[in-house]
Parts: sequence; C-alpha cells; structure tokens
Amino acid sequence: MALDPEQVFGICGLKLDTAVFDDARQCWVIELRSMAAEPPCPTCGQLASRRHSAYWRTLADVPCAGHQTLWRLVVRRQFCQNATCSQRIFAERFPLLALPFARTTTRLIDVFRSLAVSAGGRGGARLALCLAMPVDRKKLLRIVRQTPPPAATSVRVLGIDDWAFRKGLTYGTILVDLEAHQIVDLLPDRRAESVAEWLREHPGVQIITRDRASVYADGARQGAPNAVQVADRWHLLKNLKDAVQATLLPWQTEVRQSLGGAGAPPADTETGTPRPPFAAAPEHLAPCLPIPEHTQLQFDRIQALRRAGSTLQTIATDVGRSRNTVRKYVALDTCPAPQRRARPSQLEPFKPYLMERFERGCDNARVLWEEVRLQGYAGGATMVRSFLAPFRGQGTPQAHCPPSRARPPSIRTLSCLLIQGPELRNVEEQCWVEQLTAMRSEAGTMVLLTQQFAAIVRRGEPQGLGTWLQAATESGIAALMSFAKGVWNDLAAVREGIVQAWSNGPVEGHINKLKTVKRQMYGRAKLDLLRARLLAGST
Repeated sequence: MALDPEQVFGICGLKLDTAVFDDARQCWVIELRSMAAEPPCPTCGQLASRRHSAYWRTLADVPCAGHQTLWRLVVRRQFCQNATCSQRIFAERFPLLALPFARTTTRLIDVFRSLAVSAGGRGGARLALCLAMPVDRKKLLRIVRQTPPPAATSVRVLGIDDWAFRKGLTYGTILVDLEAHQIVDLLPDRRAESVAEWLREHPGVQIITRDRASVYADGARQGAPNAVQVADRWHLLKNLKDAVQATLLPWQTEVRQSLGGAGAPPADTETGTPRPPFAAAPEHLAPCLPIPEHTQLQFDRIQALRRAGSTLQTIATDVGRSRNTVRKYVALDTCPAPQRRARPSQLEPFKPYLMERFERGCDNARVLWEEVRLQGYAGGATMVRSFLAPFRGQGTPQAHCPPSRARPPSIRTLSCLLIQGPELRNVEEQCWVEQLTAMRSEAGTMVLLTQQFAAIVRRGEPQGLGTWLQAATESGIAALMSFAKGVWNDLAAVREGIVQAWSNGPVEGHINKLKTVKRQMYGRAKLDLLRARLLAGST
C-alpha cells in the first residue's frame, strides 16, 4: 500500500518517492517532490509553467523511530512570466514545510526552540543529541533570539521590581502581569524614565504594585498618573526590621549582657521539675577577640569623614568598604570587636545527666560515655572526658558549668521576633522580648512601636496608621523616625498596600526564575537572550 505523505507526515501537496535507512549515517533519508504542476511566484503570486532547472534541498526533520530524519526535496526553479514582476527566476517554496533558505523543518525548529528556552544553548544541544536531533548550540541561541515576542496584551495589574545584572553594581527592571502570572518585559535599567516610557506605550494599567523604591514611584506617577500604586507589605515589614536592627546595633553589648542568660531553665529528666539555673560565667558567652589595628584605623577614618559631612557612598568609595558596613560603623560609638561564635556541641543535651552522675561520685569518663551512648549520644568518649576534666578535684561542677543556652540571640533574630505575632513565639523567645523591653526605656518604646506597626499590616487595618506615625516621629529613635518619614512620603501607596490583596510576591517568584535562567547561562547572556528566554517561557 502506497504511503500518503499527508497522512504520514501531515504535509499537503508532496509526493513520497523513497524512504530508506542509511546505515552509515544512522538516519532516515526520505525523498519528496511537489505535486503542484505550476508553482506560484513568491513575489507576485502568479503561477509559472516555464521551467528553468531543479536541485536537491536537504532538510532535517523530527526523529523517526529513535533515529535522525533527513528530507531530500526536489526543488524546481521557474521563470516568472509576469512582465511587471521584479523577479525573473525563483525557486519553488514550501511554506508549510520550512522557511526560505532554512535547513530545518518548521516543526523541528519549534522543538529546538522549546529545548533552548528550557535548557539553554549547551544544555539544549546535549539533550537534542540524546533525542536524535543533533544541533549546534549557537543555532539554538539564534532560534531563541529570532523568536518574535508574544502578542501585546492589555495589562491591568502590573508588578514592578528590580533585579541584578551584577549585585550592587548594575540593575534592571522586571515587569509582571499579576493577573496572568506572566513576565511582560525586562528593562535594561531601573530609572524612572524607563518605567514611565513603558507605561505610556502600554496604556490600561490600573494597579501597580512595587517595593518602597522612590524610582518606581516616580516612574509610575509619570507614566500612569491615574493608576493606583500599592506598596508591597513584605517590603514594608523588611524596612521596619532593618530599622529595628539599626536601632539595636549600638546596644549590641548591652543586649548580649541582658539576654545572655535568658530562657527557660532545663527540666530534670526524671522528675520533670525545672533545674536551678547555673551561674553564667562571662567566659562562656561568645568571646570577643582583639580589634585589629587596621579595623580600628578604618573605623576612626569613617567617623572622621562622617563628621566632616561626607555621604555614605562617598565614604564607602574612599575607604573601600561596602555602603552597609559604613552605615553600621557610622551608627556605632566604638569600633565593634570581632566575636568568635560558640559552636554548638552534640554533647550539650547530655551535660545535665553527666553533671548529675558526676555529683553522685561517678567520674569514670568511659562509664559515663557508655551510659549517654545508650541515650542517643553519637560522639566519642574523648568529648565526655574533655568535658569532665576541668571539674576533677574541684567538687561539684555546678558553679563551673555554662548555662543551658551559652549564646544570646543575635540582633537579626531579635528583629525578626519583634515583627512576628506574639502567638508565634515560644516561651524562650517571649522571655527575650520581655527582657529587651525592660533593658532601657528606648528599647521598650521601640518594641511597642514595632509590634504595633506589624499588627496594623497583618490585620489589614490602616486606621491607626496616622497615630502610629505621629508616635514614631516623636519617639526620638533615629531609625524609626527615618522609617516613619519614608512612610509619610509614600502614605497613599502604603495604605493601599495594607488594604489591597495584591502584592509583589509573584514578582519575587519570577525574579527567582530569572536568576535561575541567568545562572544557567553562567551570567554571560546579554539582555536580549535573557529577555527572549523568559518571555518565551512565560507563554
């Protein structure tokens, strides 16, 4: 039974001459020719009956039975008999099969495009070779770059955020349709003019979600003045957390001393009653190391430049440190000493038992190691022996033992706890918050204001925002006053962010996707290729 090309290959107007398997090249070779008596001229469309010549055209197609497929087409050259046509001789075209001058069928190009969008150039080429579709990596990248962008659609809810070409140096802007959950475009910078120009070219945006950056606020006002701006809630709380950290940083030593022994005392393993807390020896807190001379000199220089009126960026460039480090040093009165962080020991849960057995007269490290090993201890006897060594001949180890928690919470941990709801804290964390509140009056004010603002955001009730801003402005705490000033300047967007259901969360997710694709290309892709892959992958 004769094979019908229309049924086998889904191509109309072709006649199958031969189909053989080439053992040398391990591929199918299929010879086809057109069944049209008179091919049309591609310029004027008039049918041409006068023949000039013919040649073979080879096209790669999707694999068949796990092997590469090559099509050999008989292509006729014809004379165009239209006297007014600009083209005298033309080659027969196969628009349903392949583009002019292409050596790959249209459907194979679609497969290559999917591979390149998902796996990139080298990865796509390796995958294509395994699928019996050998292709050069550069061709895959060309196919992606030549892919037309998706048809422009009207965007009603737009999410805007920045992303880093090189973190801390060069940034671009990502635009996301929050209703369709698709990337709309990538901009090469994060200037207000670029955002405004894009918004003017794409009218119809009614809601714009963004972070607290003034650049995007200005761009949205210029390009879409009637759109409602929504400040992202997560960024609001992050900015508040940063303000809390900046406030706590100068008090770091006092915080360590006040909260070093905080926490619930450990319970007795047999009776379940709390053990009396051990005396916290200063040496068991995270020890401070000597301040290096060059660090002290750099700290003094930063303080001197700041007193002279230099900006943070100018100081950072001058001393060769990051802007965040300069900001931290400016907020401190003395140079911070480097701290050696105490490493947790796997013996820690078993120390109360070892001390109890030691007090009862058992000082044999080997015997005690065997006992705690039965309780789940996975370490060696040497660690048990080292723990007991300082107490031999000194009586009870109670006075020499470290507290159940040798390390106080970090500034970052405390700032996160203040943002959290009280119902999410455990007993130990609540104890830290209470001790921080009682540490000094400014700390109590900061804790109260932080918890109030976090509650306003979580509950979605902006009615108390004005009162809170007034209290924060009059608090005398510089970081909170600066935060309140920023909220005042962006008050309308902040209110909408608290009330509206829209947020920049989906935009952050697409930024993660962008970073994945960017790192998949080892950061070497230019904006056009990165944009083409992301837009093609969003459809």
